[in-house]
Amino acid sequence: MNVRISKEQKVKIANSQDVFNIMCAVLKRQSKFRRKQEYFWTIGLSTAHDIEYIELVALGRLNAVNVEPVELYSIAVQKRCKRILLVHNHPAGSLKPSKADLTVTQFLKTAAKLLKIELIDHLIISETGFFSFVDEGLML
Repeated sequence: MNVRISKEQKVKIANSQDVFNIMCAVLKRQSKFRRKQEYFWTIGLSTAHDIEYIELVALGRLNAVNVEPVELYSIAVQKRCKRILLVHNHPAGSLKPSKADLTVTQFLKTAAKLLKIELIDHLIISETGFFSFVDEGLML
């Protein structure tokens, strides 16, 4: 499902704070009830780091969401985006990545390399803050 953002939000992504500001606004569009589910989005970027698309890839349960690489990367391939960001929320508010978060990020990074797509960052967001794998040195 393609996520629409306003013209004011169509910005060049300079850092993880920019990503959080946009994605927090997207998350807050959901009802309080719907925000109790995990969402997993991908953001395609141009080579100049302008947003090309934001796509909801998977909708999960309270504390888990299953992401299939073929679904995630098929969008980037179709739209010919060579740079992407991953974003998912933690409805309970904890920003600490789980073991599953660490594992899936590494797996998706490996898949990106095979496709020659640059996986720039993976953010975990809540309504009040975010965790960036790059900022914390976990995207090596």
